Amino acid sequence: MSAAAPKRSRRPEPVRPASSRPPVTTARPELTGDGTGERFRQLVSDLLTIAARMDAVRARFAGLMGVTPPQYTILVTVAQMAGALGGATVRAVADHMHVSGAFVTAETGKLAIKGLIAKRPNPSDGRSVLITLTPRGRKALDAALPNIRAVNDVFFGKLGADEFERLAAAAARIVEASPAAVLLAHALSTGANEA
Repeated sequence: MSAAAPKRSRRPEPVRPASSRPPVTTARPELTGDGTGERFRQLVSDLLTIAARMDAVRARFAGLMGVTPPQYTILVTVAQMAGALGGATVRAVADHMHVSGAFVTAETGKLAIKGLIAKRPNPSDGRSVLITLTPRGRKALDAALPNIRAVNDVFFGKLGADEFERLAAAAARIVEASPAAVLLAHALSTGANEA
């Protein structure tokens, strides 16, 4: 009979030093789940991926219409907001896009030169103008709509009606909080750079 091989004792897993653990990047317990912050980090990563892919899609749609991505967004926003006034104000478009009125004024000027939008005095407020799509702008947007619908249907195709409503509500709350977060990041980074 041969001698049995000695049993090897299992070594305990080494304890990872705190410095090698992934950082917990939020202090809010409702966002950290199990305390590791992994679910929060994954959410932020997913949101960044969605934003990058939406920007890529927007750039393609803009290219179909021969405009820049921000100009494409302005065209779509004007088409959505025209409503009862028969146009959208610069302020309304800027607020909807979360950009400055000066930016919208500059970009709508370029779109007017291309013949895609028209500006006219706002009859209910002599200080502002109403922006509308021209027939050429409407034709360009209408031509792109089948592609826009197809891509949006795929992009959001895994969401049911309830999931869509919850996502839309959550996104609106995050957008509402985001200006304060940007200001805080700016203040903290400015302070860190001065130290």
